[in-house]
Amino acid sequence: MNARINREKPKNAKGTLTKLIKYIGRSKYLILLLMVVVIGSTLLNLAGPALQGEAINAITIDPALNKISVDFDSLIKTLTVMGIVYIGASILQLLQGLLSAHISQSTVYTMRKELFRKIAHLPIKYLDTHPHGDIMSRITNDVDNISNTISSSISSLFSSVLTLIGALVMIISYSWKMALIAMVTIPLTIFVSATLSKFMRKYFVRRQKILGSLNGQVEEMVTGYKTVMAYGKEEMACARFASTSEDFRKCS
Repeated sequence: MNARINREKPKNAKGTLTKLIKYIGRSKYLILLLMVVVIGSTLLNLAGPALQGEAINAITIDPALNKISVDFDSLIKTLTVMGIVYIGASILQLLQGLLSAHISQSTVYTMRKELFRKIAHLPIKYLDTHPHGDIMSRITNDVDNISNTISSSISSLFSSVLTLIGALVMIISYSWKMALIAMVTIPLTIFVSATLSKFMRKYFVRRQKILGSLNGQVEEMVTGYKTVMAYGKEEMACARFASTSEDFRKCS
């Protein structure tokens, strides 16, 4: 019951997503370059297992003679290509991470700049009636969450879709029976993930609220520590902080 009451639904999810896309869209050329890098990285990662199969096929066993024979020319050639492929994939993954980080930092920089501009024009009444720690939490923690989401989700989502399609094509070409098993387990995995995310979403929202409250308490107690000591409220302040911190730990 409490979970349903405390659960916060987006006031305008579509509008928020549109704004976020506009922020990210300012780095459109970097995003296009990132997509190209992701495609290259995914193709090389898919080529790796296929080359491993070729390398294994270079080693054969003669059951009649119970003897192992190795085609060293083919094996060395395949291993060389494998080395080039994995080195190339590693370089592209590094570049993918750098591009994702640059896009997220650029987006967050613009958001923080506009946030500060917005705060500078807020009425004094708003600042007096809202804990400063909570306001700072929105500028730091909430924007950091957006930054982490952008840096990890854009490339990961695109890469995962391409990997899924590529792996499905490869597995069908090797064995339709294995492909059938994969087509049963993958939707099951998606269903379980979706169910768990619905369950966990309310904790994520509550965690951010508690974090804002915790930051507010720290900011107020540290800046007003003389007042706290003057009225002998040290134990009460510590108990309040411990209680909120424990709620945050449990929620996390």
